[in-house]
Order: sequence, then C-alpha cells, then structure tokens
Amino acid sequence: MRPLIVLACLIAAALCLPAQAQNRMYKCVDAAGKAYYSDKLNPDCGQGKELNKQGVEMKKKEVTKPGVPAKGDPAEPSKTAKEQERRDRALMATYTSEEEIDAARDRSLAIPAQGTKNSEAKLEKINQQLTEFKKQADTLATQKKPLPTRLLDDVAAAQKNIAALEADLVQRKAQSEAIRAKYEAEKQRFRELKGAAPQASK
Repeated sequence: MRPLIVLACLIAAALCLPAQAQNRMYKCVDAAGKAYYSDKLNPDCGQGKELNKQGVEMKKKEVTKPGVPAKGDPAEPSKTAKEQERRDRALMATYTSEEEIDAARDRSLAIPAQGTKNSEAKLEKINQQLTEFKKQADTLATQKKPLPTRLLDDVAAAQKNIAALEADLVQRKAQSEAIRAKYEAEKQRFRELKGAAPQASK
C-alpha cells in the first residue's frame, strides 16, 4: 500500500511542474568534442545550449533594459535622425524662400567683411611705415652711421604688427568661407525639403 502512495505523490509532483520545465533539454559539448544531453545544465559544461522539445537549439533572447530600444529596431529612430528632423523643422520655420537664406548669409558676412577691410587698411599703413623705416636705415648705412636703437625698435614693432594683421586676415577669410558653406548647405537642404529644382547659387 505504501509504495502506491509514494508513486501517487511523485505523479502529482510531476503534474505540478511547469510544462516548460518538463520539455527543457540541454546539450553539452566537452573539451574532446563529445556531446551529452541532459535535463539540467552542468556548470562545468564548456559549450552548453538549450534545446526545445523538437531538439532544436534555442537562441538566447536579448534582455532589453526599460526605456532602451532594442538593437537593430528599425521602428525606433536614431538620435541622429531625431536631431536632423529638429534641424529641418527649424530651417523651414526660419525661411520661406532661398532669397531669405541669401539675405541671412550676406548679413552674417558683413561682420568679417568689415573686419577684413579695417585690417587691410591698417596693414597698408604699417607697410608704408616699414618702408620709410627701411629708407632711413639704408641712408644711415650709406653714411656708415650706426642705426639708432629707436629705429631698430620701430622696424621690429612694424614687422610684428604686420605678421599679426596678416594672420588676422587669414582667420577672417576662413570665417567668411565657413559662413558661405553653412548657408549653402542650408539652401541645398531647403531645396530638398521644398522639392524644388536646384537653382544657381548667387
């Protein structure tokens, strides 16, 4: 009688197990390449894989953290795409025509253009001064007289100012080119969003 009671208890316990646990099977490959099959995954198993009830290896599911989109999900827009969409909205809200983009470009170019004009005027003036200093030095050299310290200082200061102004002009030129490139890119994008045919740049 007692063996029947134990058997009944075992059957009842088996029926209480989840169906997934009953169908779970593992394949283990040891270092020699020999495969073993068991209903439990041995911790010492070098290459263990779970099998479904048909004996096919099951792929591991990636666990996605809350709020983090799964990798390779085409439905989730990337950060770059969102940023581009934001820029496109701002572009279309700012301009209604290509002429407005050209006008904004010209306003932005006015500042470096004025700076370039001022630097060129200063450079011309200092070059004239340097030429005069050199004439004085040549005259003194012809007379075999020593060059005054003040004249040498004036020549050195003029050369220093010329180098600084030339560097400033190079920087302002690069700034102007960057402004033109920026607004040209905005114009091209504006055309794409408007669906207009390309027009000749001004």
